[in-house]
Amino acid sequence: MNNTRKSFLQRLTGSFKEEDEEAIEKMSQVNRKSFSSLNSRDIDDDDEDKDIEEDEDDSPIAVEGQLGIDLFETQLEVIVKTMIPGVRKEDIDISLSRDMLTIRGERKDEKTIAEDDYHYRELYWGTFSRTVKLPHEVDIDRAEATESQGMLTLRLPRIDRERKASLKVKGM
Repeated sequence: MNNTRKSFLQRLTGSFKEEDEEAIEKMSQVNRKSFSSLNSRDIDDDDEDKDIEEDEDDSPIAVEGQLGIDLFETQLEVIVKTMIPGVRKEDIDISLSRDMLTIRGERKDEKTIAEDDYHYRELYWGTFSRTVKLPHEVDIDRAEATESQGMLTLRLPRIDRERKASLKVKGM
């Protein structure tokens, strides 16, 4: 039995096992259901149910956006930038450990316009998140987050593992 995973091209051209085909078909059904219900959402739906879809077995599937980021580093810090226009500062949650970063938030839709009045509906409304493993350990006590014109910038000072210091012995 060969346990190697087939490439996207192999699956696309049809050279995959039957159980893979069943999994891909189920995933396609979930995606079709999610996208069609996002596009044909009824205005009478509850706000809490707006980003919840149902699977075939009636278990809810949360639809959450993934936040796009730029992550780069200098000799002194790791810098993360992301666009968050339309998101209030109170609706952003940033969790940071020495080597992991999670940004969560919510862009709230103002329900002032009826769904039938839209010609295009392309903006993302709802919850979003992004978790990344940082390329270096960072000093969480000196980290800073700033927002300007919809751009969130995180400055995470790197921990210098190569840094050495000499101590002098003091008398008591």
